[in-house]
Amino acid sequence: MTISLQQALADADSLKTVSESYQLDAELLLSHVIEKPREYLKAHSEDEVSEEHYTQFQALIARRQKGEPVAYLVGHKAFWDFDLQVNESVLIPRPETEVLVELCLTKLENSATSLRIADLGTGSGAIAIALARANTDWQVHAVELSKPALVVAQSNAKSLAVNNIEFHLGSWCDGLPGEKFDLIVANPPYVEPGDKHLQQDGLPFEPTLAQVAEDSGFAAQNKIMHGAINYLKKDAWLLMEHGYNQQQQLLKNLVELGFGEVEGHKDYAGVERVVQGRWISE
Repeated sequence: MTISLQQALADADSLKTVSESYQLDAELLLSHVIEKPREYLKAHSEDEVSEEHYTQFQALIARRQKGEPVAYLVGHKAFWDFDLQVNESVLIPRPETEVLVELCLTKLENSATSLRIADLGTGSGAIAIALARANTDWQVHAVELSKPALVVAQSNAKSLAVNNIEFHLGSWCDGLPGEKFDLIVANPPYVEPGDKHLQQDGLPFEPTLAQVAEDSGFAAQNKIMHGAINYLKKDAWLLMEHGYNQQQQLLKNLVELGFGEVEGHKDYAGVERVVQGRWISE
């Protein structure tokens, strides 16, 4: 029996129970298996799927039905204006983190050409690579506690031919070289242990280290804020992503530490997502 691309996609309707974007999921998985872009599926909907490819597709559908994220199944995820390799060692980059990149670039647009930037908890390297690609004269330092995650970030930088990033194995600011920075950015773990959301939307498959923080989700953020004051130049910026209900407390903490121009920002969905502060002390 022969199966067309259209029929194969129809066989994936079982994903309705686990994904609101089940049609997109199926298209991404099938295009990955046959190594063709998604557009090919519609233009060649009557083309036959080989038995080998159909078997591979069904195996991926079965894994997706168990909640495994599509990005892990296909091994990559789009972010900013490039594509990143991802696996279970790294958090899957989210669209809301692009707001963080956008804000960083806004802070740096009128600065000197040669800048030193730090990305703490780089994960897949998403933020560091986006900033490094924006200006090859900027020197970006990317810190990551997980060695497997750091390997992924380094691989992504290499495949994208990004040469102005230095990678460091370490914890937050403790992983930085003894230098001062023009901007420090971080997307740290900020979910409280035991939060019900950790059992939803594929999160059980993503690394706990990149998601969960003690002290009601504030532990990593507090370490970063207190550490950053020793690594920021005067008038340099600190920007951090955070959870939906953390902004007001973080703004208060930044002011108490001596930061100026403290402000919060929302993501594209209108959710409070990023805080900023400028280090004004000598």
